[in-house]
Amino acid sequence: AVSYAQVIDDRIHLVRGDVFGEHELTGQSFAFDDVALTMPVPAGRLIAVMGGFLPPGEERPADVEPMWLPKVPNNPTGPGGLIPFPEVVQAEKLQAEAELAVVVGSTLRRASVDEARAGIFGWTPFNDVTAFEKSWGGMYFSVAKSLDGFAAFGPWVRTDLSEERVMEGLAITGKVNGAESQSGNTKYYKFTPSEMLSHISHHITLYPADIVTLGTPYPPGEFAVGDRVEVIVEEVGTLVNEVVSESEYLKARAALAGSRDAGH
Repeated sequence: AVSYAQVIDDRIHLVRGDVFGEHELTGQSFAFDDVALTMPVPAGRLIAVMGGFLPPGEERPADVEPMWLPKVPNNPTGPGGLIPFPEVVQAEKLQAEAELAVVVGSTLRRASVDEARAGIFGWTPFNDVTAFEKSWGGMYFSVAKSLDGFAAFGPWVRTDLSEERVMEGLAITGKVNGAESQSGNTKYYKFTPSEMLSHISHHITLYPADIVTLGTPYPPGEFAVGDRVEVIVEEVGTLVNEVVSESEYLKARAALAGSRDAGH
């Protein structure tokens, strides 16, 4: 059975109710070794911030505008999930973009920065998988970021971390097969997360479970079929995924669907 839970004292404590609203502990708890983690929350809409970092030592220009775009892949996954290498991609490698994402916890429409900050549910590591080849020279990144299976996040959402701590600086590290492929720090964000949420909410209403992934340190890492990809965000968590061929990915999804049907 799939349930939501809170991590308390290194154990998984089941909860009932609305994780974005009223909920309570059930009294049941488990050791980590006794459970399998999936996506920590149901994925709402995914929004990717572009150009999210300033070079170290530089200040934000007064006239700069936030940049973001919809990311609409089918079947995002969680920790331990599979990332497919689509047959439509001709390049030998895809881009792994290690990021910190903010999960929205309340409806935000034309929100002020303070209202947006109050609407943050929590924070999670995110792999903003991208096929740069499909951006056609950087003009159509929404396509490059939205092929099936091109999103992974988790293993959990940290809800007790303040935006002030994020802006003080958390290390973001990407690894491929254990070797560092990316390195950055949230203290170099061009806009605060609440500034980004406020800006987005003046264009589209944000709802609970929407996820805004806040940008990746340049340059992104690269990976191929058979690789093990990690996103590590200091004080938040480590997300690990395996990369498989599209045919392997589809077989695994079909097997998962079959096992779910058998359980009904």
